[in-house]
Amino acid sequence: MASIPPMSDSSISSPVQALSKSRGWLIFAGFLSVFVGFFAMGSPFLFSIVLAQFLAAFILISGCISLALAIFGKHVAHRVLDGVLALFRIVAGIVLLACVASSVAVITLILAIFLIIEGVSVIIGAFKMREHAGWVWTLISGIAALVLGVMVYSRWPNDSAWVIGLFYGINSLFWGISLLSMGFAAPKSAAA
Repeated sequence: MASIPPMSDSSISSPVQALSKSRGWLIFAGFLSVFVGFFAMGSPFLFSIVLAQFLAAFILISGCISLALAIFGKHVAHRVLDGVLALFRIVAGIVLLACVASSVAVITLILAIFLIIEGVSVIIGAFKMREHAGWVWTLISGIAALVLGVMVYSRWPNDSAWVIGLFYGINSLFWGISLLSMGFAAPKSAAA
């Protein structure tokens, strides 16, 4: 029976070491997230509409690209299926652009589900990083996302027009603060 060689400390990567290597990116992403959060909370109705139209445009453009790949691409195995799925995306993008109120309501429901899932996963992740000094802010961010997701779902579809902007802004603010606390708590020498 062969013996397993002992693992060196350099082959084991802890979450703290990984965060230390990403210190600059954590701080940058934290400031960006805080900025987006304040913008969204300051103009929640505008942010809701902009987000819905951005998502609709993205779906429409990705559908057009997928359709072009299905028609002119080299892979012929699933050409018909890819073309049909691309047409569905194109139609969905056009409908979302044309029906802003309905698209905001649908996106609000998706946001509620996203916040709930994100909240649970961030809470679990926070407990895995308890050895890092900023883990409490990550836990608070996860709890905030979970609570916001439940609140969005409970008010859906009545408050869809402004809820995306406001609640996304609050979530973005908490997430930005947690990223900043993780980035500033990471050792500088390990980040270099």
